[in-house]
Amino acid sequence: MNAEAFDHTEPAFDYAAGLERMTGDTEMYGRVLARFRFDYRDAVVRLRAAFDAGDLVLAQRQAHTLKGAAAMIEARGLRQGALALEQALRAGRAPEDALLERLEAELEQVMAQLDVLLAAPAPAEAAPAPPLDDAQVARLCALLDLGDSAAQDLIAEHGAGLRTLLGAPRMAQLQAAVACFDFEGALTMLRPALAGHDKQLSG
Repeated sequence: MNAEAFDHTEPAFDYAAGLERMTGDTEMYGRVLARFRFDYRDAVVRLRAAFDAGDLVLAQRQAHTLKGAAAMIEARGLRQGALALEQALRAGRAPEDALLERLEAELEQVMAQLDVLLAAPAPAEAAPAPPLDDAQVARLCALLDLGDSAAQDLIAEHGAGLRTLLGAPRMAQLQAAVACFDFEGALTMLRPALAGHDKQLSG
């Protein structure tokens, strides 16, 4: 295999296939990609140093290791190049300059793609809704105290803000109580979370 046999029809590495190799574990795959970027950025530099020192055994071992690491992240072009280099060295042939140049180009493409991927910030979580204001809280408390089913509408309308105020677990309990028309229980549930509204709750 020579430099012309490299396949350039695919991305530098196949993220989806690599993730599938990791059984869908994005955190593990992220760690593997980060480790590859750290360990192999100067892989071709080390190969050239081994050639310059006349240590073809070391160069073959480095090519073999790079081939396996490239396969792990589904960098197929890079793996193909490392395999070609390993086969040449195993056969006792000095690699063509074009082969090393193409391998270096493949590695640069992989690193460029990794740099972009790993530098991208994690998707930002949606900002929480502002909590209910005093007037809305007072109205909800009054409706619950009266046993008015309009409390259900108010909770549905301002659910996001109420969830910010109460937290998801207590909000779920409140919704369950109101759905069962347990308005007294809902009001009691609100009391510890709404310390600033003691007057409305103690009425």
